[in-house]
Amino acid sequence: MTETESTTDAFDRDSVRSASRIAIAAFALVGVLYLFTLLPGVDRLVPLTPVTFAAIASAVVTAAVVSLLVYAAPKVASLTRTALHRTDAADHVERIAENGGAMAYWIVVLAAVLVAHRGFAGAVVPLLDGLAWTYDAAFLVASFVPLVFFVARLTVTVDPLSELVADRVSGSGPTGDEGTDANEGEPSAGRGASDEPADESTGIDTADAHGHSIAGRWGVDGEFGGSEDAGADEQTGS
Repeated sequence: MTETESTTDAFDRDSVRSASRIAIAAFALVGVLYLFTLLPGVDRLVPLTPVTFAAIASAVVTAAVVSLLVYAAPKVASLTRTALHRTDAADHVERIAENGGAMAYWIVVLAAVLVAHRGFAGAVVPLLDGLAWTYDAAFLVASFVPLVFFVARLTVTVDPLSELVADRVSGSGPTGDEGTDANEGEPSAGRGASDEPADESTGIDTADAHGHSIAGRWGVDGEFGGSEDAGADEQTGS
């Protein structure tokens, strides 16, 4: 394993461990809050205030959870970017990875705003009396910020994502070895069906598929062969 690969693996492991630790801590706080609400008397009002003890505890836990979410947002973005990143990927794939990390960041921030709106309501709304609508209005404006950034990133991701889908669909067919020799398995032009060498001077095969010579097929072999044998006999007899 190279140094770059080991560094990347360590970075990924540290990021995953940190993000999982934050998620586990958030769930643990929510569980502790639920157990706290089961205690007797927590639904009583705090003296001289219209707020209950449960609402205060909920606000404290909400503040901790929101802090954890805001702290975890960059780590979630980094993990998302790493998961989508490919070292040999095309430019549009890199843009998808970058925009995906940004969208993960802003969706976590939006979740933090929504959790804060729900968790602080019990402790803040009773103090506003007739101005309770301002509480919702403030969080509505606050939630628009991450939502707008999320939609902006999503909009610029449509085009590279469509290019990626087009690449996957167009490249889904079988890709055989198109560069192989098209004439592989065919007999070479310089050889006959019987794999006997052709005449080098004329390039004509002197044997047919059954191994008979051209002279033998046309009877020339016997004719000239008989004449030559007769001439040889006459010379021997003379």
